[in-house]
Amino acid sequence: MFHAYYQKKLKEGKTKGQALVCIMRRLVNIVYGMMKYKIAYELPVVEEKEVV
Repeated sequence: MFHAYYQKKLKEGKTKGQALVCIMRRLVNIVYGMMKYKIAYELPVVEEKEVV
């Protein structure tokens, strides 16, 4: 789920540790939103790439 985001951060020049911190921060924001608005998390729709 966060693998593409992690890879994007690495391409931006972040270190592995910095990329993990970005993921942790994103997770905290998701959990906070769930608690604040009392809603369940719905996974985003991810398009599968066709492998040739």
